[in-house]
Amino acid sequence: MRPVLPTSADPTAQILATGLTGRSYLDLGDDARLAHGRVHEVTGHGADVFAVLAAAHWQRDTVWIGLKRDQETLCPMGLQAYIDPARVLLVQGVSHGELIWAAEQVLRAEGAFCVVLDLPGGLNLNTSRRLQLCAEQSGALGLVLVRGKPETSASQTRWHCTPVADDEPAWLWQCIKGRQGEKGAWKVHFRGGQNAKDTLHLAATAAA
Repeated sequence: MRPVLPTSADPTAQILATGLTGRSYLDLGDDARLAHGRVHEVTGHGADVFAVLAAAHWQRDTVWIGLKRDQETLCPMGLQAYIDPARVLLVQGVSHGELIWAAEQVLRAEGAFCVVLDLPGGLNLNTSRRLQLCAEQSGALGLVLVRGKPETSASQTRWHCTPVADDEPAWLWQCIKGRQGEKGAWKVHFRGGQNAKDTLHLAATAAA
């Protein structure tokens, strides 16, 4: 049985998230889904790529929040293979608290952005609950790149993403935590298509 990530039961969030009644998730193909109006944690050396490819499928403006030292490694020439750099807004903070504050503001803003929070350390339970509430207000897609050790949190899912050796760019995406128990693993290949829907090819490799 292939894993399916949980979806929102709020019909208002469904419309805000997708513009389509009855669908409240981001479908990456092969039953790999991210619920809109929710916050998801991503760990591992492939976390950046996971966020970029998810943003490519979301097809809305992306707000990338992080420390200056971390954002300096983002290369516009590299991003443009996946998403338009002109649709990526960088927000820099100088402390953990500023990053969280900025993420809360953007997650609750109108427009249902893809919000990438590049966070040194993990989310604690209280902070993750606040972020979840903000995402639910707008239907935004929240992705927290956890650079430290993950903590107990209220995030909808937690993914561990690592590059794998192959003839083409490839990664292993593992859903290691789901609030409703959903777990699974997918091997992901980059096709190099210009259309965001042609960006990924996912093959389910395991399911718990």
